[in-house]
Order: sequence, then structure tokens, then C-alpha cells
Amino acid sequence: MTPEQEQWLICAVQELQAAQQNQQVLIQELREGQAMLAQFFREALDRFDERTRAIERRTEALERRTDEMAKEMREMRQEIRDLRRDFLERR
Repeated sequence: MTPEQEQWLICAVQELQAAQQNQQVLIQELREGQAMLAQFFREALDRFDERTRAIERRTEALERRTDEMAKEMREMRQEIRDLRRDFLERR
């Protein structure tokens, strides 16, 4: 092997090693980015779940209140019917 060929081979090996090192750095950066994205999505889903549960609690409270109001309306209608009946009976 001539000195030029040996030098070319050394340079090629060094370039290959540098390229592999760059590839490893990029892979590590990708993994870190994936981990950051995964954490972001976990936190976003947690916030979404918290908000969803809060909405569900408010909805349930509104449903209970609506049921109570409907019951009150039925009771008031019954009282009105009773008052009409009593009034008509006294006439």
C-alpha cells in the first residue's frame, strides 16, 4: 500500500467514525425529543382528563338540580290542582 493510499484509508476511516458518531448523537437527540413529546402528551391528556371530570361533575350537578326543579314543578302543579278542586268544592 502506498503512503497516499494509506493516508486516504485513514481519512476514510476517520470520516466513517465521525459519521457514526454524528448518527449516534442524532439518535440520542431523537430519543430525548420523543421522551419530551411523550411527557407533553401525558401532561396534556392529564389536563384533558381533569377538565373532562370537572365538566362531568358540573353536568351531574345540573342534572340533579334539573331533576329537583322538575319535582318542584310537579308538586306545584299538584298544589294548583288541589287548590282548584278545593275552590270548586266550596262553591
